[in-house]
Amino acid sequence: MNDRVRQALVAVGIAYLAFAGYILGRFANAAFPTFYLFRPLLLVIPLAILIGLLAGWLARSHAPLGVGAVVGLICFWATFSRHWWQAALVAVAWVVLVLVVRRFGRPMPFVPRAASTATMAFVLVFFFTGVVRAAFSAEGSVTPVAATRTATGPNVYIVLLDGYPRRDTLMNDMGIDNGPFEDALTQRGFDVYDDAHTDRRYTDLTLMTLLTGTTEGVPDDTAPASEVQWLIRRALSAAQLPRLAQAAGYEWDVIDSPAGHVTFSAGHHIQHGGVNTFEDNMLAESPFAPLVKTFLPYLLTDSLRAHFDGSVESLISLVEPDAHRLVLAHLFQPHLPFLWEADGTPTEVPFFWPGVNIFAAQIETMGMSLADYSASMKGDLATLNPKLLAMVDAIVAKDPGAVVVLFSDHGSRYSLDLKTTEWYRSFLAARTPDHPKLFASEPVPTAILRTLLPLYVTGEPIPEQPSPTP
Repeated sequence: MNDRVRQALVAVGIAYLAFAGYILGRFANAAFPTFYLFRPLLLVIPLAILIGLLAGWLARSHAPLGVGAVVGLICFWATFSRHWWQAALVAVAWVVLVLVVRRFGRPMPFVPRAASTATMAFVLVFFFTGVVRAAFSAEGSVTPVAATRTATGPNVYIVLLDGYPRRDTLMNDMGIDNGPFEDALTQRGFDVYDDAHTDRRYTDLTLMTLLTGTTEGVPDDTAPASEVQWLIRRALSAAQLPRLAQAAGYEWDVIDSPAGHVTFSAGHHIQHGGVNTFEDNMLAESPFAPLVKTFLPYLLTDSLRAHFDGSVESLISLVEPDAHRLVLAHLFQPHLPFLWEADGTPTEVPFFWPGVNIFAAQIETMGMSLADYSASMKGDLATLNPKLLAMVDAIVAKDPGAVVVLFSDHGSRYSLDLKTTEWYRSFLAARTPDHPKLFASEPVPTAILRTLLPLYVTGEPIPEQPSPTP
């Protein structure tokens, strides 16, 4: 193997380890499922090869330094773009130093050979640190639940409509009459709860109350840090209520959203690929984001639309009258980004991305007026609501005795000024055969499974359970 080939292979290896170290570090800093790692680690392989070979061809002995600089620029583009002038000052200062030293007759290269050696050492440490940190963040297997009884009750389908607002929010705040949709649900045997609300205003915390049936031990209602979110996801996997259903002979199925911090491990999980929150975060901070926005403006929203449609198809495919399933389908709508115009036309990536996260929800953060937000919400619901009615019709047609609950995890959360009010105003509509207005005294997600399981699944009261504190 000649020196040029060896240098090129070393450059490619350094490029990949640098990318992998960044991905592993980002994973360790967040609360995401372990399988979220696999696709990014594969996708950067051709990019690492390209950068490594170019550096080996153009920079030769300084290829590792060139590779490190390019990978660092790609991974930390958002930070660099905010602080480019400080980086420029450092570069100018270095050039001035070299020229002054040379002026006094002492040799000093602009790029010391030791810089490449230092880069290789740094990348290796960076990579292995990422491996160790990611290993501590990786999830273990969930203890299986053995069925102790033969299931006899109906199927239960719980559909989480992320961020679906309550009727009064839509009418009074946005001028949107959602009555026709709710009336259509009523005609299909649903009870719509006008006073529905949540005990928590963040999705992962609401899921904890749903799956444990209590607010005891659930963290305070603030946006949890990533370390807490990781523990919350573990608590979701160990939550008692789905395990009680499994012990009663039910199959526990979960259709995941593209939001990693609320994707847990228990049950039979169904994913639909597409861009997830982990990948969006990294893409938005890279120099590729402006290119995607300019040349592929529908890439991200097409992915989310495909995810939504695939999730609905999976839910309908699980409908079998005698299957005895408990299903939780997390549909990531009408949470932002809005995916459709009023006539069903697909939307492109929102104007505020990548400067603001694509899943941002507050008008102050997005730089959006309430009027524009309301118009976009109205257009989105005009397409979303018929899709939901068609989904409900398909479920009930295949399984007339099914229990079906549509609920939202929080309000629209459209304004930072309404954290103590609108953020808690959620949507709840339930089809509970032989038990009308079942949640009239407690229209909250916390009560859904805690109330349904004794009536339809286990036939027994919910036993005392330990605190779900993560």
